[in-house]
Amino acid sequence: MKRLFTVLYSLIVLVLLAGIVSAYSGTFELPAGNSVTREVDLNAEDVVSGRVAIVGKEAINFSVSDPDDIVISNYTVNGPLDFSFTAAKAGKYHFHFENWYSEEAKFVTLNYNVQHYIFGFPQEFVLLFIIVGVALVGVVIFIAMSPKP
Repeated sequence: MKRLFTVLYSLIVLVLLAGIVSAYSGTFELPAGNSVTREVDLNAEDVVSGRVAIVGKEAINFSVSDPDDIVISNYTVNGPLDFSFTAAKAGKYHFHFENWYSEEAKFVTLNYNVQHYIFGFPQEFVLLFIIVGVALVGVVIFIAMSPKP
C-alpha cells in the first residue's frame, strides 16, 4: 500500500516538473552596426507573447522568423514594443535584432513567455486534469483497500 502511494506521489511530482510555461527575460548589448539573434524552440500552435525595449536614441529593427527562415513579423522599435505570434509548425524560431545604421550600441531587453497547448487545451489545464485524475484514483484505491467495519 505504501509503495502505491509512493508511485502516485512520484507521478504527481513528475507532472508538476514537466515545465508548465517557458519564459525568458534578459538584457543584452546590441553593438553599433551589428545584429544579434536569439532563438526559441517551439511546438506547433504554441503562443508566444512578449515585449522588447531598448535603451538608446535611435530605433532598431526587430523581426521574428520561423524554422524555414521566413520572416513572420517585422518591427521598428523606438521604445517598448509588445509582440505576439502563434507558431505554425514545430522548430526553432529566431528573434533578430539589427542595429545596422546607428553609431552607438543599444541595450535591448527581451521578455517573452510561451503558452503550450496539448490537444487544443492550455498545458496547465491538461496537467491539472492529470493531477486530479491521479488523486481520484488514489482515493478510490484507498477506500477499496480500507478495512471494512
